[in-house]
Amino acid sequence: MGYQPQKLEKLFDKWAEKHAKKLSTEAPYEVQHEAPYGKFVRDGIINPEKWAIQEPKICFVMPEAGGYDDTEKFPEGHDLAAEWNEKGSFTKLMFKMAVWIQAVNDAFFDPVPYVKKSIIDQQNDLIRSIAIVNLRKSDGQKVPQYKVVSNFAQEDATELRKEIELINPDVIICCNTFKTICKKRPEDDTPEKPKRKRSAVFYTDEIKKGAKCAYRWEDKLIMDFWHVAQFYYPMTMNNVNYYAIREFVRAGIASLGPFEWAEL
Repeated sequence: MGYQPQKLEKLFDKWAEKHAKKLSTEAPYEVQHEAPYGKFVRDGIINPEKWAIQEPKICFVMPEAGGYDDTEKFPEGHDLAAEWNEKGSFTKLMFKMAVWIQAVNDAFFDPVPYVKKSIIDQQNDLIRSIAIVNLRKSDGQKVPQYKVVSNFAQEDATELRKEIELINPDVIICCNTFKTICKKRPEDDTPEKPKRKRSAVFYTDEIKKGAKCAYRWEDKLIMDFWHVAQFYYPMTMNNVNYYAIREFVRAGIASLGPFEWAEL
């Protein structure tokens, strides 16, 4: 099953309606049982044309889209994918993400040295070649509140699972989000008779553990990494991240393969 843009847009439309209906400002974050909903932030594939030719297809699973909670600036919510497609790599953090993308790409070839200038020259295309899935899709904060993010991930587990299925990536990079989206299946929910509404994006009985921080779900490689913003300074850490991520991905593929899309 390839990328299905029309179905993804329909999913986002229904999802945004769900958030609008659940929007509540009657109680502060700390005392609400469920995380408060707000204006919806769309994500997904940044540039469909570049995604179509990207190999492997890489999806980052992030805690939340921070900085879009200003209802005056974003009265109708926001389309993060469209913004990233228009601007390309426009922050130091996104350059760091470009380093990660290049590391995953290079995991499929003979090892080469980290070359900063090469990534600088390619960073816009690298950012536009991926997909982004944020677990918290409304009122995201610049510093993730992981308890609130976890509430969103549980409440929206069915939709998040569907989004990933429609994007259909080869490699899923979990940025300090793996334990939030992968949980033990409830006792009253079985693979033979699954509940319609999921309580987690993935259940542990669907996932196979590989080397280091690698997992396999169906024909997809899942990497349990730290958040891209960690080790933000000094920027010289980019070369360390490059080598670590490249070798983790290589080890994951070697321990969990073969994958239909990967050849080492």
